[in-house]
Order: sequence, then C-alpha cells, then structure tokens
Amino acid sequence: MSCLLKIMLLAILLSDITPAQAQLLTIQDAVAQAIQNNPQLNQMRSRLKQKKEEWRTQTGISAPEISFMREGMNNKAADPFQEQRLTVSQTIDFPLTTSFRLKAINEEVKGQQLLIQSEERRVKAEVKSLYIEVNYALGLQKLRNEQMRLSTDLYEAVRNRVESGKGNEMDLTKAELQLAEANNEIDDVRRQLHLARYGLFNLMGLSSENQKYTILFSDSLRSDNVEISQIQALAVLTNLPSYQSSERELAASGYLLKEVKSNILPDIRFNIYKEDYGTGYNFNGIEIGLSFPIWFPFEQRGLINTTLARQGEIRWKQQEIRLDMKKQIEFAWHSYEVSRSTIKRYNETINKKAEMLQSLAMAAYKKGEIDLLELINSQQIYLGIQEHYLSAMSDFQIQLAELEKFLDRDLVY
Repeated sequence: MSCLLKIMLLAILLSDITPAQAQLLTIQDAVAQAIQNNPQLNQMRSRLKQKKEEWRTQTGISAPEISFMREGMNNKAADPFQEQRLTVSQTIDFPLTTSFRLKAINEEVKGQQLLIQSEERRVKAEVKSLYIEVNYALGLQKLRNEQMRLSTDLYEAVRNRVESGKGNEMDLTKAELQLAEANNEIDDVRRQLHLARYGLFNLMGLSSENQKYTILFSDSLRSDNVEISQIQALAVLTNLPSYQSSERELAASGYLLKEVKSNILPDIRFNIYKEDYGTGYNFNGIEIGLSFPIWFPFEQRGLINTTLARQGEIRWKQQEIRLDMKKQIEFAWHSYEVSRSTIKRYNETINKKAEMLQSLAMAAYKKGEIDLLELINSQQIYLGIQEHYLSAMSDFQIQLAELEKFLDRDLVY
C-alpha cells in the first residue's frame, strides 16, 4: 500500500471519528455556563444567602433564661425554706432599635443582589472577550499556516532557481530562515491559543475533566454595528448595578446610624415567676425592667462616629465608581469607533490590494523580474496586513462586549 493511500485512509477514519467526539461551544453556551458555574459568582450568591438569613440573628430577642431560686433555707427549722421561685426571664431590644437594624440588613441584601447583577455583567463581558481572543488565536493560526505555505512556496521557488543556475546559495539560506521562522510563529500561536482557551474554561468554571481538546469554537460571531453617542452611554451611569449597589449601601449605613443613636432608648426585660411559700407553686409573679444606657457617651459615641465615617467612605466610593465607569465607557467607545473605521478601510481597499501585491510579487520573482528581498518584503506586507485586520476585528468585538456592560444588551453573539 502506497504512503499516499495510507494517508487518505487515515483521513477518512479521522473524519468518521472526530465529529462524534467534537463538541461545539457557542459564545451563548459559554456565557450561560459561566453565569451558572463561575466560582466568584457562586461565592457571592452564597454570601447573599447568608445575608438573607442574618435577620434571624438580629431580632433583638435574646435567648430566654430559666432560673431557680430558694430563700430562707434553714435545715434546723420545721420548714426547710421560706420561699422558692421558678423564673423565666426574657430580654429584648427596644423595638425601634430592632426595626432600624432589620431595615439596614434589608438594604444590604438589595445591595448584594445588585452587586451580583454587576458581577454577572462583568463575567458575561469577560467571557465574550476571551471567546473572541480564542477566535482571534484560531484565525491567527490559519494565517500562520498560510505563512508556512507561502514560506514553503518561496523556498521551493528559490531552490528551483538555484538548481537552474539563476539563483544563489545566499538566497536559499534566506528562504530556509524564512521557513524556520514560520515554524516558530506556528508554535507561538499554539501557545497563545492554549492560554485563551484555558482562560475561558477557568472563567466558565469548567471542571478540569471537561476541558477537552475536542471542544470546538464558532468562528462566525456576529456583531451589531451600533450607532450610539457618548452622551447616551454616559446617561445610564447612575442606573448601573454597581452604582445602585452603593446607593443601597449608603441607605443601609443610614439605618445603622439610626440604630446606634436609638441605643439611648432602654432595653426591656420581662420576668415571669412561679412562687412557692411552702405550700406549693400556688402564686405567680411578674417583673418588668428597663436597661438605661447611662454609659452612652462612652459606648455609643465611637459607634456613631464610625458609622458617620463609613458614610463618608461610601460617598467617596460612589465618586470612584462614577469616574471609573466614565473612563471605561469612554475607552470602550473610542476604541470601538477606531476599530470600526480600521475594519472598514481594510474591507474596502487594503485586503484586496495586499492579496494582489502578494500574487504579483510571486509571479514576478519566478520570472526573474524582482529579487528575493522584494518578494520577502511583499510577503511580509501581506501577512502583516492580514494580522492587523484580525487584530482590529478582535478589538472591535471586544469593545462591543465591554459596552454591553453599560448598555445591558447583546452586541456580540
């Protein structure tokens, strides 16, 4: 059996096996899995569950105390005691204090829910960015294979000229170096692809046993060519979940301040007795006590000042969020605009002329009309243009994914 026939049979076998094993991971699937399985997101959800249950421990109702008391004990007397008492004691915070505390917890719950929404948007945008990077690496891999083909053709063309006496050994050495460099570029893009793939799998929370090489990626991503002004994007700034979360945090601190100030009000204690004066527990008793915070200036003043300082911190945090969001929106918007213009120029003129230049240069070299240096230069121009186009397309889609965080709509899908 000839070597060519063996290769053909192997290709047929692989074509039968690969589809059954391959699994297409779309960008929508990647986002859905990340929203469900991302470790950071699930940690936040667990913290939210903890916060939702916190009110049960902050009702201001302490555990009841049961006590037994006996008075007038005298073993020499006819009656061994004068009185014995069974008491149930219950202490509660002043109701207004508890109300403020529970309202603060409720605001904190809302704040954490909004933080989770913000994190979901961030994870979604990052997943899409990494998916786009994987696509870029796959596209670059195809380009490197094209570079290998061109370098191989170049080497063959130079070798033929040398064998026919029209070329020289120096040109052949240059062609060999060009071919070796193409191999190095292929190895480098493989490394880049693996980094992007595993970065995406990690963000998705994909278990290690499911991070398989048979996972395929869609290379037909679509994106909306949106027309949006910077004013539109910036107008939604205060509606972003991260900013709204800080609003809830500020509201919670306001209730905490009220709680601390309300500690000037007394706590309440109830005691219920069953009393025995030697004839059985035939008598009942009740006692109501108030706990006045006479040390309020020492105990609570520090808490009030701490809470006020916390409110100041939150207000500065809001300012930081506004500035940071504005910076991110501005950067994403301007990068999107630049990338869109670059892609338009490539599609209209540059790509076609680069392909024409490459084809004409190879034909001219074979006819002896140009030297090797001009041919190599033409190839480098062609490959560089193709790589820049891939980079511009990747950046264009990544900036759209970033804008999704602020506009809350799918722009890349």
